[in-house]
Amino acid sequence: MAITKLVIGDWLAICDVCGFRFHASQLQKRWDGLMVCKEDMESRHPQDLLHVPRPEQAPPWTRPEPEDNEVTPDYVASTVGVQE
Repeated sequence: MAITKLVIGDWLAICDVCGFRFHASQLQKRWDGLMVCKEDMESRHPQDLLHVPRPEQAPPWTRPEPEDNEVTPDYVASTVGVQE
């Protein structure tokens, strides 16, 4: 876009993306802070605005898991599996 006329109170500025000269009133501030022309203006990607859920917080106090108390038989069956 060529600049052909004088605009009182406006100055020349350069687009941060394409590098062409424009009147400052023709540039817009993009979401990432760059001053860009109309052709280089783009919207922010919707994935940038997602909120990730926080992980669950730990309870204020806990107890250790109790040890397993295994009960094993103390006898051996002497008649099982014995052939005479």
